[in-house]
Amino acid sequence: MGRLHKELRRLIGSPRVRSAALASGVAEEFANGYVAGTGIDALLPVVDKLGGQGLSLALTYLPDPDDEAEAVDRLAESLGRLGDAAAGIELSVKPSQLRLAADPAGARARLAGLCEEAGRAGAVVTLEMQGASCFDDTVGLWRAVRADHPDLGLTLPADVFASERVVGPLADDGARLRLCIGAYPAPRTLGYRREQDKAKALVRCLRSAMERGGYAMVASHDPTIISIAQELARRNDIEPDGYEHQMFYGVRPLEQRRLVDIGHRCRTYVPFGPAWYEYLTAQISARPRAAYNYLRALGDKR
Repeated sequence: MGRLHKELRRLIGSPRVRSAALASGVAEEFANGYVAGTGIDALLPVVDKLGGQGLSLALTYLPDPDDEAEAVDRLAESLGRLGDAAAGIELSVKPSQLRLAADPAGARARLAGLCEEAGRAGAVVTLEMQGASCFDDTVGLWRAVRADHPDLGLTLPADVFASERVVGPLADDGARLRLCIGAYPAPRTLGYRREQDKAKALVRCLRSAMERGGYAMVASHDPTIISIAQELARRNDIEPDGYEHQMFYGVRPLEQRRLVDIGHRCRTYVPFGPAWYEYLTAQISARPRAAYNYLRALGDKR
């Protein structure tokens, strides 16, 4: 499956397919199902729609690659535009958007500022993880800012070995932990490569987080992982509001609504911003059926 994903991503992201998709309008049609537009004006009706379905929301900005730091300003701006609807929303930000590698002190200040903006709006912030190579620096940034902003969440990719070492101690402190299988492949010396090993590691991380008092954010679309998470919550007497499921916008939408309908908290990860095509490429290539439909639609348009 990993090789298929890689080949599909290479095909869909090729200049030829990109040009044809943009020229024919196929890309925009597909993007509407995965991305809430390029700016805040397009985001607002999506927030209204999903909120009306009882879903919680996580917003992330897809900036132009030449100006990643723009993401922080756009996320803060979205809170003001959302008004009362911002309460309960999660803002998801990447270390690169905070310029962590180039300016660690500035990254702390930018993240703290975003947390302050979110707190005033009744929202929260979660720091993403961009692979095993920046794991320690990202956790260090999170620790530094969380000292003054205890609601700051942290993403732990279970396929990175280090996640299993830190999840328990962080959960002891009641941390908000987004637990997932990462999108950044880890070297063999730093992480699992087989999908089965990754899934097992995710279950172990979920168990540690729930048994030791953390707030687990179960970022998975896998029905087996979802069922295991619910069973772990039951065994540990965790109420439905004591953890949550998280899924991408446009992926298993009926399941997201089903979870809400039966009393679980489910948060939809909603991206918006100018780099929507790159995000669309990743989402479609990860799902062979969607990739097939995308390429078929491109053929029909042409």
